[in-house]
Amino acid sequence: MEEDFAKLVNLLWEKCISNLNNNLEEDEQSNFSNNDYYYLLIIRSLEKPNFSMIAERLHITKPAVTALVNKLSAMGMVKKIQSETDRRVYYVQLSPKGNKILDGDNDVYRWVSRTIRDICKDEDTMCIIQSVISTLVGRLEEQKNDFLF
Repeated sequence: MEEDFAKLVNLLWEKCISNLNNNLEEDEQSNFSNNDYYYLLIIRSLEKPNFSMIAERLHITKPAVTALVNKLSAMGMVKKIQSETDRRVYYVQLSPKGNKILDGDNDVYRWVSRTIRDICKDEDTMCIIQSVISTLVGRLEEQKNDFLF
């Protein structure tokens, strides 16, 4: 089972990397890191955050947020939007390019979900698989800060 699971995860990762490479220029591919991908996820999940919100969520300084936003902005992944009420505040929003990268990965996840539903012969089997997946997610979330399993 471990071998099949490893193959599954690696094949899904390959699909996500392929999606990323299809949406980035060659020079961007070498400059785009796993952390950059994570930053895009966080920015999307916070829904138009300001720099302070990003810093708090990522546990980094505001100058570090400025550097990452400038990098992602230069790559066309995000855009900075100045607050109309407080000109000192900027919000960060994914650009169409940033959204396209994350949406492509969501297409992979939807494919997995549809395939699992197609494979399941009955609702009970589907409930068991959903329970296993939910339990795995829960345990991983509990161990987020642990270095070893």
